[in-house]
Parts: sequence; C-alpha cells; structure tokens
Amino acid sequence: MPRNINLPKTRVFIRKDMWGGSEKEFEPAWLVSVRALRGRPFCFQVWVDGFCACYDKVRLDCLYWKTPEKDHEKLDLVDVQMWECLSNDIELFHKAQLADVPMLVNMGDGDFQEGNYWFTIDCIPEKQSLGYLDVGDSDLLDEHKEMNVIKLKNGQVAIYPNNRLKWIPESLSSIEAIKNIPKWEVAENAIWDKEWLEQPYELFGDSDWSY
Repeated sequence: MPRNINLPKTRVFIRKDMWGGSEKEFEPAWLVSVRALRGRPFCFQVWVDGFCACYDKVRLDCLYWKTPEKDHEKLDLVDVQMWECLSNDIELFHKAQLADVPMLVNMGDGDFQEGNYWFTIDCIPEKQSLGYLDVGDSDLLDEHKEMNVIKLKNGQVAIYPNNRLKWIPESLSSIEAIKNIPKWEVAENAIWDKEWLEQPYELFGDSDWSY
C-alpha cells in the first residue's frame, strides 16, 4: 500500500522559515503529494516554480492555501495536526456530499477556528494486502481517526479528526444544531467483537455434521 499519495494540483504558499528564511515571507508553489511517517506528522511535497525544483519535506504549519493577512495568527505544528500518523500507509478520498462546506474546528482549550473542508486522508494497516500483520493502531476502532484536511480562514491548512469538527452546510444547518454536542460513545473493538464474533448457537444449528 502507498506511503506516498498524489494530492490535488493546487497553488499553495510556503512560509519561508521552512527553508531558513523569514516567517513573514512566502514562496509560491504547487502542491504535489504527501507522505505518511508513522508516529510523526505528514510530510508534504511541493513543486516550486521559481526554482523548477521539488521539495518533499514541507511541514503542515508552513503550508498555506492562500497568502495570509500581515497580522494573521500563526498556528504551530501541534495546533494544525494534533494527532500523529497511525500508519505508514494512507489513502485519499473526498467526501463529495460535504465538498467545500464551512467548518468549525475545535482546537482545544476553548479555541475555535473557521475553515472549509478540502479532502480526507485515511491511515490503513501497513502492507496488509501482502499478508503482513498489523502492529499499529489503524485497525483499532478505539484509536483510529480520519484525517480531514481543512482550509482555515487564516490561510493555513489543518488536519483534524471527525470528533473535533462541526460540518455546517448553510442550507441544512441551524444555530441549535451547531451548538448541540452528541452524547455518543466512541466505537470500541470489544463491543464490535462481542456482537460479531460471539455468534448465537442458532447460526450453527444442531446438525450432526455428517457430510
């Protein structure tokens, strides 16, 4: 399975302190791909047209989808991606029904950011299709988190799981629904295993097993 995946060709802007320059200056580039490193943040690859060169280790906190205002609030790496990659293997998909919808991101400690949904990166078990045993967290329901990629209003890009997000399609949303927090329990392996693996006796029947 892929460790690297192609991303939508998009004009982006890289804060120059990524390359040792000023954090107040930005280099235009094109988004190319992303790499997953288990236990670490995503590494993005961009093609920089001013140098005709690819750079493949761009941190998320230095990746902007638009040039920000001069006095913008700069979010650190741990703020734009709070959870590490659960696997080296990833896949990309797009929630078409929620394309570009406004979002409210719970950054923690009472801080919220506004943005719009872009696409989703999902961690999958490493090399499972080749017969390898999963030794990570991507198959644990209790731990697994979808990585939703969001264009924040300040120009940065953030990656957050579903339980930190409010999806707000304007024609379908109400103030009450936005404020309402569901009291749902996180899916647990133990519950799923009990309901699936502990089959009732009736499924096996009382056959004498004579073939």
